[in-house]
Amino acid sequence: NVLVSGPLLLFNNEKVQLSKSTFNTNKHPRSVVAMGNDDKLILAVMDGRHKQAVGKNLHELAFFMKIYGAKDALNLDGGGSSTLYIKGKGTNGVVNYPSDNKKFDHLGERKVANVIAIE
Repeated sequence: NVLVSGPLLLFNNEKVQLSKSTFNTNKHPRSVVAMGNDDKLILAVMDGRHKQAVGKNLHELAFFMKIYGAKDALNLDGGGSSTLYIKGKGTNGVVNYPSDNKKFDHLGERKVANVIAIE
């Protein structure tokens, strides 16, 4: 299976040089997968497109992940696709604030073709 993803943000505890494109510098909701320095998997979502959460650009996301303890980090699809679901949590399992309904609630998720599922 292949997921559309990128760019790489951190590799071996070093920030990867990112180009100066609007994709990299504009703030949006972001999804990221990373490996911690303790070799634990990290899945994270940064909310955005709301007064309460403006999102992150990829430079900020790389910095955040490094501070959080990631040694390797990869940006995933973001924007309205950024949704984190945890079975049994909240009323519908969505624990972040997806932006597709333009409200700061847990109901704005978007139908997507690709997911990362962990059992």
